Amino acid sequence: MELVKKFAESLKDILYDYQLSVEELSKAIGISKNSIYVWQAGYENYLPSISNLLILADYFNCSVDYLIGIEETNYLPKLKPYPIFANWFRQAVELKGYNLYRLQTETKINTGNFYKWINGKGDPSLDSLVRIAKVLDCSIDYLLGRGD
Repeated sequence: MELVKKFAESLKDILYDYQLSVEELSKAIGISKNSIYVWQAGYENYLPSISNLLILADYFNCSVDYLIGIEETNYLPKLKPYPIFANWFRQAVELKGYNLYRLQTETKINTGNFYKWINGKGDPSLDSLVRIAKVLDCSIDYLLGRGD
């Protein structure tokens, strides 16, 4: 729930800083204004998909960590193209000195989810990415192939 509130506040702040209305943002990035209004309102358990987060972060030229309100300072992520999450996830975990079993033990995320993501059968939720990033001591942008 705290993540939803942080993201809602961050989105409001960014829209204010850029002097953009929800309608203008919607038109510019191709995401429905209803979705943006819901995110901005901070409705319980309603967060953007990973692909929508990347669209927002690219549009505002900011890190995902900054966009969702877990970092106060923006840092510029790697430029496109990003690796496909399914191809990058396992490598990212191993580069941090973990294996999937250890990651499952420490995050309490079922390894079945990891294999779904690795096999391109879905994307993690933002909550899952935050939990993984905390355990691996890295940014969400790193997990998405956008940062170091």
